[in-house]
Amino acid sequence: MAASTQLNHASGTSPIVRIANPELDLLTRLVFSRYPRWEWATFARFGWRERGDGLVISLAALEPPTTGDLDSRVGHVAIQEPYTLRVALAAEKHPLAVGVIHSHPREGVPEPSSIDDDMDGYYAQYLQGFAPSRPYVSLILSQIHGQLVMSGRVFWRGAWHVVKRFSAEPGPVQSWVQGVGPTRMQPPRASTRRLSAAFGDEADSRLRQSTVAVIGAGGTGSAAIEVLARAGVGKLIIVDPDCLEESNLERVHGSIPRHASERRPKVAIAYAHAKAVNPACEIQAFVGSLPQAEIVDAVVGADAMLGCTDRQHSRLAISDLAVRYLVPSIDCGVMLEGQGGSVTGQIAQIVRFLPADACALCRGMVQSVKLHQELMSEEERERRREAARAAAIRGENAAAYWSDEPQLNTVGYLTTAVGALTAGYVLGWLTGRFATPFERLQMNLVAPFLDVTDNHVTPRADCTCRRVRGWADQAQADALISAPGHWPSVQLVHSAGE
Repeated sequence: MAASTQLNHASGTSPIVRIANPELDLLTRLVFSRYPRWEWATFARFGWRERGDGLVISLAALEPPTTGDLDSRVGHVAIQEPYTLRVALAAEKHPLAVGVIHSHPREGVPEPSSIDDDMDGYYAQYLQGFAPSRPYVSLILSQIHGQLVMSGRVFWRGAWHVVKRFSAEPGPVQSWVQGVGPTRMQPPRASTRRLSAAFGDEADSRLRQSTVAVIGAGGTGSAAIEVLARAGVGKLIIVDPDCLEESNLERVHGSIPRHASERRPKVAIAYAHAKAVNPACEIQAFVGSLPQAEIVDAVVGADAMLGCTDRQHSRLAISDLAVRYLVPSIDCGVMLEGQGGSVTGQIAQIVRFLPADACALCRGMVQSVKLHQELMSEEERERRREAARAAAIRGENAAAYWSDEPQLNTVGYLTTAVGALTAGYVLGWLTGRFATPFERLQMNLVAPFLDVTDNHVTPRADCTCRRVRGWADQAQADALISAPGHWPSVQLVHSAGE
């Protein structure tokens, strides 16, 4: 018996669908190939992650039709049995979910027709025999007034669930939810009138509906958070494991001396400051680190992510989430260099991590020794330090046991400038007004013409990041990093005073 396409709202499950390039470009060219009047379709593979509020689904690959797989004599989608069987048999050999993506005619709403209902009801049941216990995903695309509009539904654990939100790179994509089209553009706010004048009223509306995750609430992170809050971003997810120290006061926006004496969590300071700037902004603040499971659950639904730490494990985790969960990310950092009593370098680095970009390992951005030391427990660190001291006394190589990394020097004006600039690139992504025109930007603020360089790296063909793009939890065994068991439990900050 075919699975009924009656949608279930009782469970509260609200799937999010993530799509990135190059798959998005390939998909639109394919399903719109018979535009403006006739439909076309393709099977596809999806990764997924189950959270408390539903699934996050990522498009991993298309399984496009070949000649004869679809009936080209009719205007609607008619999939031939050999195509269906070929995709089903392939599903027995991979762990991903399977689904159908098809188009509706130009200016036609992406609302499922009775033919679509019959198709989805059949495939949701049929594919369970080949891909048991996996979601079945059905998406519809259309072009309305020149904009890409999508709707979708997912059959999961015996029930249908409507897709409430799409996140695309490059975005944005408009969502169509059960007869309700894209959210009507709201009048621009007085507080963001200048931004609206520069980017347009539609950009202001998009920012209100956007979610941004910021990993790190120190010098660069606190500056980025303030820029995003002032721009009117609707939701911020802030993550940092540390408490404020007196030496942080020169850099951390929103901090005052009392916060250092109280050892207040940096995320609590960022929470209070962002709320003061933009009371309408929804904020989730976590004392914790990537890739702890609770943090991953929170950030995989974000429209973009900023990396604002100097930690090797954070940078590696951000790169991993960009690849496996298709979260477009951008990482930043600063460093001072000096010689003979003079500052010779004020270095800024901004690194783009889009799903198709080279990962942090391909780019050689991770130092294995430093990463290993970061992930040690404090007890293990002390044992290694003691062994290094003993080796030095014996005249042996102490670095074989422990290698002290010098603390990178940073100052507030530099972290503020780089954090704000990085947030600006994210605003360009969210509004669709401009892209990030580099992969790994480095510049020296005291060098002639800033000594700007863009370091392009071709991904290694044998790197895991080429194989598991969009695989989500189904590539957990290939994750670039996992959280050590000795890390403290994640804490959610519920108020500005925590």
